[in-house]
Amino acid sequence: MVSEKRLIGIMVTILTLSLFLVNSCSQQNSEEKMAEKALKLATGKDVDVKIQGDKAQKVQIEQKGSKTEMTETTVWPSEMIKDVPQFTAGKIQRVVKTIEERGIWTFNIYLADINGDDINSYAGALKEKGWKTNIIQMGDKGGSLNGEKGTMGINFMYSLERKDGMLAVFNRP
Repeated sequence: MVSEKRLIGIMVTILTLSLFLVNSCSQQNSEEKMAEKALKLATGKDVDVKIQGDKAQKVQIEQKGSKTEMTETTVWPSEMIKDVPQFTAGKIQRVVKTIEERGIWTFNIYLADINGDDINSYAGALKEKGWKTNIIQMGDKGGSLNGEKGTMGINFMYSLERKDGMLAVFNRP
């Protein structure tokens, strides 16, 4: 049985590959089918993959009870709940959004050009909105910012060496 974390990792890897492989509308059908087959092999479940845009700007995966959308974008997700302050430092590269049944959702926001001061500022912005936060620093290599507010959580893994990170915002009612 594949763990949920491993499944999500496989899905994100396949989505990323799909985004870079798709070059034209005529290839989309074969790319969608290839992604669907790969995901079925990885998960054992039927999925529906839709790829939109000439330069692979958006990939959608639907399966029973779940919808995942990966978008190459530089914009903060408009659907993000207002209790989550916008991370304004650095550059957004892509956003992966998953919506499931029973109010479960996750946003993974991939960022570049960030530093330690940006993380500390964001921790302050979270606290101002009522979040309980904790920063774990691993020397000058990177670390994580974790937060909790009600049924919502934040996990922001970052590398100070690469100056990048992934901000995961989730709700688990």
